Amino acid sequence: MTPQGAPSKVEISKVYEPKPVEEKWAAAWRERRMFHAEPKGARERRFVIVIPPPNVTGALHIGHALNNTLQDVLIRHHRLLGSPTCWVPGTDHGGIATQNVMEKQLKAEKKARADLGRDAFLERMQAWVRECKQTILGQLARLGCALDWDRESFTMDEARAKSVYAAFEHLWKKGLVYRGHRMVNWCVRCGTALSDIEVEHEDRKTKLWHIRYPAADGGEGVVVATTRPETMLGDTAVAVHPDDGRYAAIVGKRVKLPLTSFEIPVVADPMVDQTFGTGVVKTTPAHDVNDFEVWQRHPEIGSRQVIGFDGKMTPAAGPAYAGLSREAARDKVVADLGERVVKVEDHANAVGICYRCASVIEPMLAWQWFVKMEPIAGPALAAHQDGRFKLFPGSWSKPYAEWMKGIKDWCISRQIWWGHQIPVWYCLECNGDISNRAFQTIPDLKGTVSFAKPPVCAHCGSSRGSFVQDPDVLDTWFSSALWPFSVFGWPEKTQDLAFFYPTSVLVTGYEILYLWVARMQMMGLELMGLVPFHTGVIHGIVRDKSGKKMSKSLGNVIDPLVMMDKYGTDAFRFSLVAQAHPGKDIPFAEESIVGARNFANKLWNSSRFVQMNLPPEPPQGGYRLESLDRSKLELADRWILAEYERALADAKARYEAYELAGACNVLYVFLWDTFCKWYIELAKVRLTGPEGPQKELVRTILVGVLLGTLRALHPVMPFITEELYQALKAYGGETADTILDTQPASVGSWSDARAVAEMATVTDVVAGLWNLRSELKVPPELRIKTFMRGPEEAVQLLLAHKAYVTAMAKLDELAAGPKPAHSATALAGGLSLYVPLEGIIDFAKERARLEKEQREIAAQLDRCKNQLANQAFVSRAPKSEVDTIRQRQVDFEAKHHRIKEILENLS
Repeated sequence: MTPQGAPSKVEISKVYEPKPVEEKWAAAWRERRMFHAEPKGARERRFVIVIPPPNVTGALHIGHALNNTLQDVLIRHHRLLGSPTCWVPGTDHGGIATQNVMEKQLKAEKKARADLGRDAFLERMQAWVRECKQTILGQLARLGCALDWDRESFTMDEARAKSVYAAFEHLWKKGLVYRGHRMVNWCVRCGTALSDIEVEHEDRKTKLWHIRYPAADGGEGVVVATTRPETMLGDTAVAVHPDDGRYAAIVGKRVKLPLTSFEIPVVADPMVDQTFGTGVVKTTPAHDVNDFEVWQRHPEIGSRQVIGFDGKMTPAAGPAYAGLSREAARDKVVADLGERVVKVEDHANAVGICYRCASVIEPMLAWQWFVKMEPIAGPALAAHQDGRFKLFPGSWSKPYAEWMKGIKDWCISRQIWWGHQIPVWYCLECNGDISNRAFQTIPDLKGTVSFAKPPVCAHCGSSRGSFVQDPDVLDTWFSSALWPFSVFGWPEKTQDLAFFYPTSVLVTGYEILYLWVARMQMMGLELMGLVPFHTGVIHGIVRDKSGKKMSKSLGNVIDPLVMMDKYGTDAFRFSLVAQAHPGKDIPFAEESIVGARNFANKLWNSSRFVQMNLPPEPPQGGYRLESLDRSKLELADRWILAEYERALADAKARYEAYELAGACNVLYVFLWDTFCKWYIELAKVRLTGPEGPQKELVRTILVGVLLGTLRALHPVMPFITEELYQALKAYGGETADTILDTQPASVGSWSDARAVAEMATVTDVVAGLWNLRSELKVPPELRIKTFMRGPEEAVQLLLAHKAYVTAMAKLDELAAGPKPAHSATALAGGLSLYVPLEGIIDFAKERARLEKEQREIAAQLDRCKNQLANQAFVSRAPKSEVDTIRQRQVDFEAKHHRIKEILENLS
């Protein structure tokens, strides 16, 4: 494929400029609809991914860049294997997260959403969403994502709204959706309930107050320990463990609730931890999950709500506290208790906070909508246990299964405006005028499930009454759980759904394994009868180089667009994938992109070298590896072809096993350390000779190996590999418009263990001589002599391939022989190598230089030893720092020993 306006023949320029290359190919791929998928072809070979839809809250961050690059690698890899591929793009409405963004914008304008009203607020949200979607999708295109842009979906578009309603109606009819009065996690900042897995826990240093509750009969009473003295105003009992003999005599008796006129009972309940505090706990059923369960077992104690949905104390807390915030009420309660606080301790506490705004969660009793989870979690757990759904890496399997086993009903209602409004309508004749009441406080509502306003009430049959829709919206994860099949048209039985579902793989971060992955599995099995994908590939979080989570407040955020502008998209992608070891967080630093950019430049320059050494026109049929006459191959040729075959097979196996970082490393090592460092340098000698069969043989290997490796590297670095493929494809006999359209490479059978072993000896010897030259500061342009002794077979091998060694190590002589006087020695390849130094170096100056270096190394070695001998330092310092010092000690010892050897040789 030749992009519009591009020359028919691509000359590889002297310097690689990523931006024009990326812009050209991104536009060309898009114009040709390269990644559009139709429901046809070999269904059993299809490879399908649905994107984890990013929230429409703004621009993408580096975590999105990692996630989407990994997906793109898999899609391109399978496309190169000839599989029908489909990658569906889209965005998520984001619920609370997106509404919070808009509310912050309104706050800056000194407004609140109530000032706009629901309809006007939603109109403004839609405008914001349109803008965000364009930004996000543009960034994905910039990243090179091979998405089927014709299939763009949004979790709140019309098609997905139909899916959400169909799913809700299905669950309703099966009795799996219900409205209940339950303890929920309430965010007073967001003004909504949250599910259990939307609550994060943060370790905080708090206080543990020990408060005396006097006995109702005038006795001493008991001392309870609490981290939340403000909630004592809502206590309806104190509890002890039934096996705790210390308190057996007071069970059933009553104590006075301080600061109030209430007397409350002492109950025995197994929930109590006898080792916590005094073994007596206050019981506040309206504001604690465990206490709520105690109430269910002891209904006689009742419940009293003293904190409202706005986070302020209610009238039930008493006139002295009503209207105060939770924090102010805590301070006042402690002050008013006075001497009744018998002890205060420092206490480490895991505090529940909202996963979106970080406000402290308030456990509250409220009327909410729930999904019964046990009936749908069971089949999903079974699918995981029997292998229909696997997690990679496997270390996530056990926690996933344990979470499924202990699952609780899912609170799906949210008291916000942005989202799918719950499709339940209330007849005002049945329920009275409830339009201006807080629905989370109204019990026993009679509703009719309907996508739009129903014509008739399902309860009273009235067609005359007015209806009001439940004002709550569904949890954003409800619509997201339907994503793998809603994007293909469900509940309609479309061709797309029949062909593309179930999908193949889901790539996501571990932080939403339970929020999203598990729920997709449950909904897929419940609504479609099949798992939505057979494998979940779990990656880690991108952190800063110190391992800290990236955040604007810490100033350690890395902007993907800035990095792509600075280093090129391919380098940025490579640096991410190369560090994405399965399930592990990535300590990311900009320096890693520098190395990847250098790799891109190396690839570019080596390809340019190959092109510069090709004739003006390619031969008939091109340079193809299968045309090689094996009898004419030299050792280096047989070696590079064997290494090429091994590298491609290894990379493919790692791609297939989702070890994408491993695939990157295999290809990097082969291209840089094998092909460029050795074979191209050896080929230069043969390419300088006259035209003939040997030069054509070298060209065939250079072109064939380079094109095959570009193809293998393409999933990770799509832009540069496409550009280089276009420049070289005619010489490789390729006719495909793009590298993705090429047929799977037929590598052949080039395995040659003997060539690999023999070349290993050659390269070891050359590397040993390179090190020796470096140690002695021998000028690069100065040619030296080398003599060698060792096993006869190795000596003869080196003599047979003397040309390789003399060219690479810059020798003017390589011979077998004893050690001459005043020679430096190197051990490599099982041989002793001797380099005469007379006339090469100034012995006195070199001894002085080495002795000075030896003293400096000895000083640094002593410093390491002293640090490691200091037990106080070793016990307090981070393990990574101690390990670094230990490694430095090993390195310094090796250097010190080597300098000692060289000085002995110079004596």
